[in-house]
Amino acid sequence: MTRELDYDIVVVGCGVAGTAAALSAAERAKERGKNLRIAILERTDHDHRGGNSRWTASYMRMKNIDEVADNFVEDMMSFSDNYSDRKYIETLAENAGPTLRWVQKNGVDFDYLPTMFLTSTRPRLLPVGGGRAIIDALSRRAQALGAEIIYEATAWKLLLDEEGVINGLNVRIKGGKTMQLKVGAVILATGGFQGNKEMMSQYIGRDAHKIPTVAEGGLYDRGEGIRMALEIGAKPAGQFDAFHAEPVDPRSKREEAGVMAYPYGILVDKNGKRFVDEGKTTIDEQYEEVARKIFYDLPDHIAYMIIDSRLYDIPNYERSLETDQPAITADTIEELAAQIGVPADQLAATVREYNQAVQPGEFRWDRPDGKRTKGLSPDKTNWANPIDKPPYIAYPIVCSIVFTNGGIATDTSGRVLSMDDDPIPGLYAAGETAGLYYGKYPGGTSVLRGLVFGRRAGAHAVDYVCEEL
Repeated sequence: MTRELDYDIVVVGCGVAGTAAALSAAERAKERGKNLRIAILERTDHDHRGGNSRWTASYMRMKNIDEVADNFVEDMMSFSDNYSDRKYIETLAENAGPTLRWVQKNGVDFDYLPTMFLTSTRPRLLPVGGGRAIIDALSRRAQALGAEIIYEATAWKLLLDEEGVINGLNVRIKGGKTMQLKVGAVILATGGFQGNKEMMSQYIGRDAHKIPTVAEGGLYDRGEGIRMALEIGAKPAGQFDAFHAEPVDPRSKREEAGVMAYPYGILVDKNGKRFVDEGKTTIDEQYEEVARKIFYDLPDHIAYMIIDSRLYDIPNYERSLETDQPAITADTIEELAAQIGVPADQLAATVREYNQAVQPGEFRWDRPDGKRTKGLSPDKTNWANPIDKPPYIAYPIVCSIVFTNGGIATDTSGRVLSMDDDPIPGLYAAGETAGLYYGKYPGGTSVLRGLVFGRRAGAHAVDYVCEEL
């Protein structure tokens, strides 16, 4: 008996994972000679679509468009203390190159563009135009192949038939009314839950509501996709009490206002005391740890970068300061302390002790140089120049959230798994809705996996629906 469907496949979310899924599904349907109805549901209007993806530069951990960075799988596993799904990561590594070639074929160029990391351990390939370029290109191609995009529509409940197969979706449209769609398959690509203060408090903990999102798009990631799946017995995956963090300037209202120059100076808390080894390693491998420490360990969840005019001698230092707010400057450390509200005597003592501990050596701004301090707690491992050349400079720094780590478990085809590790028929997930990360985030993998598994989920969903017809 043929089922009456409003849509054969509904993709929930219009970011990189969602648009990749919709285009892949449209292409697979055409290959199979099937005229399937495919739709993307997006909670915002056209101008705000795409969640976090719209705002991201979309760093990708790639040596080139065809090859992932060295030690890709082992890095991802070790960063998670081996909690992440190795098979999933191996599939990501194997399919990254072909997927980026597919994205390129559909209108997106890639290049090694300047980043905010003046020092880095792994290469970062970027799409020209960032995440928005990916969304625009893939959605345009999907629509050309017949997929629809329905704006200002929020999915909030999955429906099952008597056999536990996905057969419907409740959707709330602008104005508050709800409609019910009959569907053949659903692909959840709704991001994480950083835009939901209740879920943030539930999983991240006390004061989580104070963590700003790194971009406006994160406010639209409210966790419905994760909750809908968990409510019908989906298996959770990823570290629910952790998130990908960035250190940003709280004065700035622009997206991703990162302050990544602090390895060349020192970081102090609101009491004027150092709390971390600012030169522990390259900036791309340490900024998340520092951002989390600022939130979890420091009074009022704020820190200050303190440096002197030597900052201006570092080539392209401006790239490491993505904030649109000016530096706070003063002719003396005491005056600087007064401007940022830090006790002047303590900040002066901290800078004096730091200067006395700086060891001789050659300063190399572009790589770990071993120029360190001795006798401090904590010591600074690299880039230890004295702070004694006015004007003195400060930037405030807080922890921001890029995305949450907790999500739902999927297999390598993007199928959502039950608590018994069986696929839930007709349900898929990709991007941050699918949980993967534990511990330290392996930079440059988020958008990449959204594209890879969005593409795989879209193709598999078409094969599934065709078998059910």
